[in-house]
Amino acid sequence: MATGIGNLIMALILALGGSAGVVAIDDAMPEDKPSIEERLTAQSERLDVKLDLIDACRDWDNCTVDNATLDDYEIHVSEKLVRINSCLADYENCTLDDLKKEHDADKANMTFEEKVENRTSRIADGLQMVEACRNVDDCDVDEETLDRIEEKLEKKSDKLERCSQDLDKCEEKHKEKKHKRMKKVRHKVRRHMNEQETV
Repeated sequence: MATGIGNLIMALILALGGSAGVVAIDDAMPEDKPSIEERLTAQSERLDVKLDLIDACRDWDNCTVDNATLDDYEIHVSEKLVRINSCLADYENCTLDDLKKEHDADKANMTFEEKVENRTSRIADGLQMVEACRNVDDCDVDEETLDRIEEKLEKKSDKLERCSQDLDKCEEKHKEKKHKRMKKVRHKVRRHMNEQETV
C-alpha cells in the first residue's frame, strides 16, 4: 500500500471503523509491508524536519514567507506531531480515531482552482524554507535530506503547473485517481482482514 499515512488512516477508518486499534491492524498486516507504527515513526521524523525548516525561515533575513504563514504552518505541523507522538507513546491503546486529522472547513469550501493556487503557494514556501536551512548555521537538517525535499517539491510544482493549464481536465483526473486509490486501499485492507480471520 504505497500511500500517504493520512490517506491510509482514512481508508482504514472507512474499512474498519475509527475504534479499531492500531496494534490489531499491525498484527494483521502482511509482514512485507511497513507497520502503522513504522509509518508513524517515519512521519514523526519528517514533521520534526518541517519544524526545523520553519525555524530556519524565521532566522533567515531573506526568507520571503511571512510570520503569520509560518505560524499557521507551525501550528498545523505541531498538532499533527502531538497526535502521532501521543499514539506512539501509548501504542497499545491507540485507535484510528486518535490519528484522524481534523476536518479543514476552509479547505473543503475551496474551489479546485483555489486548492491548486494554495498548493502552489505552499510548495513555493517549502522551497524557501529549504533555501533558508542552507543559509542558517543552526539548521541541522543534512544536505541529502534537503536535496530530497527540494526534488520532491520541484516535481510537485511541475505537476501543478501542468495541471493549471487545463483545470477542468486536471480536476476530473484528480477525483478519479483519488477515488480509485482509496477504493484500492479499502479493498486490500478488507481482503487481508478476511484472510486473517480464516487462518
